[in-house]
Amino acid sequence: MKKRVVITGLGAVTALGEGAEPLWDAVLANRSGIGVLDLGAGWKPLGAVLKNFDGEKYVVQKKSLKVMARDIQLAVAAASLAVRDSNLEVPAAARDRFGVIVGCGVLNHELEELAPSIQNAVGPNGKVDLKKFGEDGISSLFPLWLLKYLPNMPACHISILFDLQGPNNTLTTGASSGLQAVGEAFRIIQRGSADLMLAGGAESKVNPVGLTQYEILGVLSQPSGADPSTVYRPLDAEGKGFVAGEGAGFLLLEELEHARKRKAKIYAEITGFGSSSNRGRKTAVEAALHDAAILPKALNYVQASGLGLEEEDLLEADALEGLVNGSARELSVSGSKAVTGFTGFASGALDLILSSLALKHQTIPPTLNFKKPRRPWKFSVVCDKPLKVKIENALTNAFGLNSPSVSVVTRTVKES
Repeated sequence: MKKRVVITGLGAVTALGEGAEPLWDAVLANRSGIGVLDLGAGWKPLGAVLKNFDGEKYVVQKKSLKVMARDIQLAVAAASLAVRDSNLEVPAAARDRFGVIVGCGVLNHELEELAPSIQNAVGPNGKVDLKKFGEDGISSLFPLWLLKYLPNMPACHISILFDLQGPNNTLTTGASSGLQAVGEAFRIIQRGSADLMLAGGAESKVNPVGLTQYEILGVLSQPSGADPSTVYRPLDAEGKGFVAGEGAGFLLLEELEHARKRKAKIYAEITGFGSSSNRGRKTAVEAALHDAAILPKALNYVQASGLGLEEEDLLEADALEGLVNGSARELSVSGSKAVTGFTGFASGALDLILSSLALKHQTIPPTLNFKKPRRPWKFSVVCDKPLKVKIENALTNAFGLNSPSVSVVTRTVKES
């Protein structure tokens, strides 16, 4: 018999602050963390940055900070906040039943670290010579430099910090990584291979290397002279690209009876998980609903991926319209990225945190900067102010940028 899995801890680190509650409060209040960045040389792109973050608050062994990129520090912070929020105290004997899965990818290097190596690799023609970089450039790097930027390092540091001896994995599936990690952790507990799992993602691309990648792809919203917080418009007809943000989101997943025995607070129950190809949004949604054993009409609310790129938004809209096709009912949809910025690997986990709080408070948060749909839709985008409504089942999506399509269904906890 499959185990039931619930969410008992939430940890978020975003431009809105440290903790899930500051994020929730900002989303309800339509308060964005997006502003203008000054990266030097006259480059002032838009971005959502967490100010005054101090990784030392969360890292016990301070020397570990030398091999922890900012993404890793954000991940450790969010995971720590999720454990703290859960009021969990795990005896040593249970460590092998407690694991972690992180959605991540290759982390961005800091230019200050690379500059000496690049300088030593410049050939007589003034261009970087890769052979010379291998011979002379690499020796200029900090000996443990690579350990700061490997995708599996967040999961390693989290497991070391909490002495987690259960399942441990890293998923590098792009923008859907964080939500995919939650889905895989859900499956691990469901089949009885663990009692507790930390799952989520982290990313920081609000730096020259990360933003240059997005600039090359041509996906960034450009400063327009208007209020920076009004430029990013997910799902809106005037939306023209996204604004990068940094952040981390982690959830503590727990087997239901394990949670009840320790009298844990429960935000929501995970009932369905679906995953498909980058173009398989409808397939992922339908798979999640099938796994949850509910019909589309039982769905009350969707926390949309809402990336803000025209093609991506329209593809997600197609998948959502399939849920209401032939029905007169309204499906309420919300998107949060105009508040946090697009946080990459962390985005799906942060959206699941918001949908979990929506279930707890029976309130759907508004979609900041949404005025007009890209086309007439069969669902309703919640905007302007929060919507107080009975929510039993929610769907959270993580789509876009050629990543797999991932959907997760959650519900208010039932006794049977």
